[in-house]
Amino acid sequence: MKKMGLIVTSLVVGLICFGGIQGQAAKLVTVATPYRQSRLQHLYHVKKVAKKKTVSLDIVLKPRQTKTLSQLALAVNTTDSQSFKGYLTPQQFRAKFGQSSATTSRLTRYFRACHLQATAANNGLLIRVKGHVATINKAFAVNLKTARYHGKKIQFSKQAPRLPKQVAQPIRAVVGVTNLMIAKSLTTKSPAQVKHLTAKRSPTKFLKQYHASNLATSGQQGAGQTVGIISFGHVPTAAIKHFWRQAGVPTTGRLETKTTGGATVMDNGDDSDDETALDAEQAGTIAPRAKVRVYTAKFSDIGWLDAFTTAFAENRASSLSLSWGLSENILRDLNRDHLLTPLYGDIMNTLLAQGAIQGISTFVASGDTGAYGQNLSESSAMPGIEADFPADSPWVTATGGSTLPIKKTFAPGISVNVTRERTWGGGIFFKGYHQHPLQFIKHPILLEELTAASGGGISRLYGTPKYQQGVAGVNTYNARKYLTAVGPKSGPKLIHGYRSGRNYPDVVANADPITGYDIYSKNSGWELMGGTSAVAPQFAAMAAVMNSDRSQRMGLWNPQLYALAQTDHSPFTRLDAATNNGNLYYVGQPGKVYNQAAGLGTVNFEKLARSYQQARS
Repeated sequence: MKKMGLIVTSLVVGLICFGGIQGQAAKLVTVATPYRQSRLQHLYHVKKVAKKKTVSLDIVLKPRQTKTLSQLALAVNTTDSQSFKGYLTPQQFRAKFGQSSATTSRLTRYFRACHLQATAANNGLLIRVKGHVATINKAFAVNLKTARYHGKKIQFSKQAPRLPKQVAQPIRAVVGVTNLMIAKSLTTKSPAQVKHLTAKRSPTKFLKQYHASNLATSGQQGAGQTVGIISFGHVPTAAIKHFWRQAGVPTTGRLETKTTGGATVMDNGDDSDDETALDAEQAGTIAPRAKVRVYTAKFSDIGWLDAFTTAFAENRASSLSLSWGLSENILRDLNRDHLLTPLYGDIMNTLLAQGAIQGISTFVASGDTGAYGQNLSESSAMPGIEADFPADSPWVTATGGSTLPIKKTFAPGISVNVTRERTWGGGIFFKGYHQHPLQFIKHPILLEELTAASGGGISRLYGTPKYQQGVAGVNTYNARKYLTAVGPKSGPKLIHGYRSGRNYPDVVANADPITGYDIYSKNSGWELMGGTSAVAPQFAAMAAVMNSDRSQRMGLWNPQLYALAQTDHSPFTRLDAATNNGNLYYVGQPGKVYNQAAGLGTVNFEKLARSYQQARS
């Protein structure tokens, strides 16, 4: 009966656009996204958006069988499950969890009747809508304006989006009415000067350090695989190919670009090409026979959705890398002020679960400010202990950073001596800072190093996933409060605590810019760079290398990683010391499997490849 009712409703709605602010209020219902101007503070330079300006929105549809969706995402990636490796195609995913073709066709016809461009994604969960502001205002009963807010330019509406009840019924949220998004790429420059690519700073260092050289040279080297890169910057094709030539890997027919849409967030984005160059150069060198496909999007809330939706819809990339993120604190602030739907975290999580169900290995950089987050008013500030989104999602493998052994003097009185690999954290410079603070003022890059560290902590947005439950060290923590309002503290006491949630990172590898990697960019030439953003594409490339020797994709790594970490043949080297091993707050938990500074530790890829199961036993 419900299906019949829906059919009748669709016939009634037909192609008539019911939108319009005047005269239609009684016929319209508010969509779940609660935008209200009255909650905003500190608005200035308020003005209407030009009527002929083009605006893009994402109409997010309600998934079916939400509980089953999460269960399947875990089951197809868990070795003792009957569904292990039973990955779905995008079409199968849509049939099980997305809205029907009849529903999306009905909705796209409706929005086209409103004189908007409308395109449905093949997962049955998203419709992209685009049109002039005047048309958007009428169709959604909004009144788009712009203003300055905490120093950032935003678009917003006093009215919440409204649609006819029959149209709104399958819609979960309208994303893009407001478009403030503050995030940054996770690259960090080194104070060292670089003139050309060297073996000790090339991606081959990663292969050697983590026992991956044999896998990368003796196998299929990623043949038949595609490494996907999610990017909100430009794709410097010439620079990437120049790097590959210097590294001695193929350049022809490997680099691809797919534009996925989204709307630019005014002047709030970081569109440097350095991030994209770093990601593609690392991935393409480690997996020299794989294709590297860069999914570019405008920097906005819908840009994130469009990039992942496109990548999963194509299903071409067996692994994906994302080197961008923002603090959970910012998500809460945006939700509080009705600038972003409170459902955004759940929407992204549903989308990332789709990737896991399709057997795509997604790797996300854990962040470069340690356990600390950003806030709205000052994006570079570190107001408190905050997790990083979307590295905190249970459906991605969060890649953190370490520092390799190094002994070096950077300025008079400023030396470091790291004798063994440890969690990346600015603490290695604290002694020099306390003795010679003026040197850090003279060398701004060194000053940045003081507060740079591998992201890690415990999410307040997502609960503890099943694969982490019961693992020693998960939800308990050791920490030292190194940072104060007046600078780094010397010798803070060790504190202990407990908090439940998704713990991240999952793994770490060299990310400290002082022991980092050479990159080549269009604007800056050769530079020594670091950041956890180097690690995500490295792991995505290793997934492609291992996938090329297997009959099935490796899928979401985490369930097997946490299971293997608790065995006698664990492929991990733990970084669990409680001293000289912190990310500006969290430190190791000696003897425990996991800690929030270094996750499970570093990976021996040869052992991982041998242990990783391909089919249910």
